[in-house]
Amino acid sequence: MSNITITMKDGSVREFEHEGRGGGSYTKRLSFDGAFAVVTDEWDNRTAIPAADIALIEERPERTAW
Repeated sequence: MSNITITMKDGSVREFEHEGRGGGSYTKRLSFDGAFAVVTDEWDNRTAIPAADIALIEERPERTAW
């Protein structure tokens, strides 16, 4: 389970927070396809952001097992 934060070069921030989904351990997923960072949500909807516009990507687990 993860939360993904993408900081854009213009200073704006895109937040992709874990929402969960019944029936399994679905979560947000980050991948890269060519010159795009792709965030896939729990229902397989995808958001593609051009890498040229991104300053920083942070991916944090929703929970940490100790």
